Parts: sequence; structure tokens; C-alpha cells
Amino acid sequence: MLQSTIFRDLDNLSKHINKIYETIFKKYGLQRGHFVFITRIVENECISLKELAAQIRVDKTTVTKAIQKLDSAGYIIKIIDKLDNRIIHLMPTEKAFTTYTEIITEKNKILQSVFANFTSLEIDSFITMLNSLNNCLDNI
Repeated sequence: MLQSTIFRDLDNLSKHINKIYETIFKKYGLQRGHFVFITRIVENECISLKELAAQIRVDKTTVTKAIQKLDSAGYIIKIIDKLDNRIIHLMPTEKAFTTYTEIITEKNKILQSVFANFTSLEIDSFITMLNSLNNCLDNI
């Protein structure tokens, strides 16, 4: 028996978030994990595959598969490094910028709705606890 229901509560929160994401991403023809890649590429233009894998904390094979799909869907452009042709840099297309902006706008609306009945102190505390939890889990 679990000593606390925190994992059940986190699982339920995760399911709610995934359901929201699936609804949003379906509009854009994206799979759940693809928006994470688009976000990092838009926010870090010219990021390499290796840097992207490190930021998202996935292996290079997973990044390569996702990038192939995003490239064929017109979200990114791959640029081979001029000094080292083994390094590929990723640039967002206009489609990526537009999709990124629209999805972030939708996410912000959801956050405003979810946190409408919370004080700014409660929201700050929640964010601090989430960051601490993530940092602890990174070290396990």
C-alpha cells in the first residue's frame, strides 16, 4: 500500500493534461510529443540534434525519428553545419512559428482558467514545489 496518494494524484493530473494536449495537438496534426520538439526548436533556433536530445532528456534515436516527421510535415528545416557535416542544426519554419504561437495561446488560456481561484502566492508555491520535485526526480 502506498504511504501517500501523491502518485495517484500526479497520475490523474497527468491524464488530464494529456487529454487536453491530445485535443489541442489533433487540430494541428501533431502527436503528443512533437510539440516539445517544436517548442525547443522555436525557442532555440539553430539547435543541434545533440543539444535538443539533452534539453528534452531523450536519446538521439527518438530525436531523429521525431525530427524526420516534423521535417516531412513542414515544421522544421535541417541545416548541415559548415565546419562539421556530422552536425545538423534545426530551424523552425513559418508553420512551426504559427503553430507554436497558437498552441501557447491555448495553453495560456487553460492555465488562466485552472488557476483562476488560486492566489499568486499559491501559484508561486505550486511552481516551486513542481521544480523541486522535478529536480529530485532528475537525481533518481
